[in-house]
Amino acid sequence: MDIKLIALDMDGTTLQKDYMSISDRTRNVLAKAIAKGIHVVPSTGRILGQLPESVVSIPGINYAVTSNGAAVTNLKTKEVISSNYLGSGSVKKIMKTLTRRNIFCEIYYQGQSYGERRYFEMISKRNELSKELIAFIRSNATAVDDVLDFTIAHASEIEKINIPLLSEKNHRVLWQKFSQIHGVTLTKAIANNIEVNHRLANKGAGLKQLCRILKLEAGNVMAIGDSDNDLRMLEFAGLSVAMGNASEEIKAIANHVTLPFYEDGVADAIEKFVLV
Repeated sequence: MDIKLIALDMDGTTLQKDYMSISDRTRNVLAKAIAKGIHVVPSTGRILGQLPESVVSIPGINYAVTSNGAAVTNLKTKEVISSNYLGSGSVKKIMKTLTRRNIFCEIYYQGQSYGERRYFEMISKRNELSKELIAFIRSNATAVDDVLDFTIAHASEIEKINIPLLSEKNHRVLWQKFSQIHGVTLTKAIANNIEVNHRLANKGAGLKQLCRILKLEAGNVMAIGDSDNDLRMLEFAGLSVAMGNASEEIKAIANHVTLPFYEDGVADAIEKFVLV
């Protein structure tokens, strides 16, 4: 296949266990792909401000699909070249439910993450969370005094609402409740979290918009991912690869399965299917 764009999920795919770094092998392989004229595009549920320096510092990475496709950004100019925000009505319904139930959430707005101050203090005391995860959440978000007021004030430009660290009961109840809201789609990247986007926002749609701008076809795209929020991206790509640590659903729809992220599955797949 004539691959001209490689779309990469971040967590559980390209990044290592610290949520921030990539291996030397992966970095070298990505640089080789870029040298061949291939676009390497981080395609993630993260907001722009959470893209790790280990990835965006690689020369030639010029575009990113973030917030599950709610925003596509030119990294050189910082211009959002495609967007699909949640919508004021949906945002207000979701936020009122979460604040009434006293549930922590992260608000993705203009490439940054926001959360209520008291919840960040609470997270630091949860012994079941790894130090790396706590550090990641705290270092990449801005604390506000009242997340409901903040969100309603910016309701027309919310990229995504991320609801992590849920109990099984709350996850089940909220998933059922929010599924009934017209105009939203729910997905998840890890267990016990819910990611809420506009119903037309997904990684596949974001990549489709970027390909239109770059004048590429789906057949020119290789996508690599591991989780539910990678499903549409893998379906869109002409060549889809699931990580060895991916869910069984993702493995079933992918063209190929590579090694797990902790064995450099991304590098292995690119070497096998592109750098030949």
